[in-house]
Amino acid sequence: MPRQTSLGDLLDDAALAGTIQVVAGDAVGGHVTGITEDSRLVEPGGMFVARPGTSHDGGDHVLDAIARGAAAVLAIPSVATAVPVPTVGVATPDPAGIGGDLAFRFHGHPERRMGFVGITGTNGKTTVATLARQLLESTLGRCGLIGTIEVHDGVESRPATLTTPGRIALAGMLGGFADAGCDRVVMEVSSHALDQDRVAGVDFDVAVFTNLSGDHLDYHGDMASYAAAKSRLFAGLGPRATAIVNLADDAASVMLEAGPANVIGVFPADVSVDVPAGVRPLEHHIIERAFSGMTLELRFEGEAHRVRVPLVGDHNAFNVAAAAAIAIASGADWSAVRDALEGIGAPRGRLEPVHGSGDGIRVFVDYAHTDDALVNVLAGVRPEVPIDASLVVVFGAGGDRDRTKRPRMMRAALGGADRVVVTSDNPRTESPDAIVAEIVAGCDPERLDRVHREVDRASAIEHAIATASDGDVIVIAGKGHEDYQIIGTERRHFDDVEVAADALARRRGEGPR
Repeated sequence: MPRQTSLGDLLDDAALAGTIQVVAGDAVGGHVTGITEDSRLVEPGGMFVARPGTSHDGGDHVLDAIARGAAAVLAIPSVATAVPVPTVGVATPDPAGIGGDLAFRFHGHPERRMGFVGITGTNGKTTVATLARQLLESTLGRCGLIGTIEVHDGVESRPATLTTPGRIALAGMLGGFADAGCDRVVMEVSSHALDQDRVAGVDFDVAVFTNLSGDHLDYHGDMASYAAAKSRLFAGLGPRATAIVNLADDAASVMLEAGPANVIGVFPADVSVDVPAGVRPLEHHIIERAFSGMTLELRFEGEAHRVRVPLVGDHNAFNVAAAAAIAIASGADWSAVRDALEGIGAPRGRLEPVHGSGDGIRVFVDYAHTDDALVNVLAGVRPEVPIDASLVVVFGAGGDRDRTKRPRMMRAALGGADRVVVTSDNPRTESPDAIVAEIVAGCDPERLDRVHREVDRASAIEHAIATASDGDVIVIAGKGHEDYQIIGTERRHFDDVEVAADALARRRGEGPR
């Protein structure tokens, strides 16, 4: 049944006293059926939150929202007073913040009815979140997920649009999760979301830091500001919460200094790290490796737990350990966690195999789109490449995004692969040729013979697969789960897995699928 509440009751909150004022129409007797800041999503009886902005200003869309049936508009005073009655105009100096507060109240304060796990870091958020949801669901009860790839309410999954949605949309998602019977929610929390207070009001029981490497510097400006944004997740933890921190990362100290939480420090057993006093260490060690998976030993509080997982790579050893730590911190016991780990599955587009048993080469699709991620992914598959075979990487860089990482990605690719194919990612409004040129500029002249340029991504994938020798391993990096390519402002269907599968079929002499 659709949710509905009295407009008067919604606005009558002591916590909001002095921050809102009805300046047009009459809220008494009115009802609200939903809250949104996207005028295109307004339904009859809804409240439209007109957020001020630079590139997009909600005030420009008030009449559109009213035409779609908005019962009330929350906006800055100059916009709210101009709302034509009988639509109710509600004035506030902070539509975004107050709109989020009202949305959480409208949805019955779901942030008070469930436990929360937040995961932040440059790379690994999606894999840790996906694994953690599976472990928590298997060991402790129904668990939701909000992340880069999907939104899962514990019953069914749907594609995600943002890694971490805005507060108003988040309130609606969490309301649905609570109604679906979720006990816990795992969330990927981006640096943008933390900087923009999108998760304000959500008290995290567990927070995870995966790593920090160069990305999003077009937004944050420098690495110190980027790290500071990430650390806000830990600064908001209460004294009973648990922080799970990658101690092998240089930025670990920034996260540890941010909050009073209990800490589990995760790191490889063969790496020497400084474990601060009071931090409980969780060491991970790869016992056996294969393309079908790996056997891990997780050492925690004097006990060693051995488990076989269907993932590969040192970076995934950390991801598994972090997910296990989340489950333990949430109240699961190790025997249940070990059993659940045996059946976990990686998210789509994270070293996703495309090849079949009859192919003489192996092809993987991965989301790695930073230099650090490329290093980790290539290092993860390198041990399985036959000594007389080559490791090939196909990658590009997104347009209208952080340009500083382009030459670094080139150097990372050359450092980890034997042959490199540089191509387009999502060029957006930049010239694809110019992006490729900026990437290749990171290559020193004596190694250019290892680099092949092919701006068209489909042709680049075809080239890598058609020219591979038996035994070679190919990693197609950058887009992972994405099934589109953005060229100019147009979003076109493009799926690395589909393109690679067709190229493999041609290599086998079968023609495209």
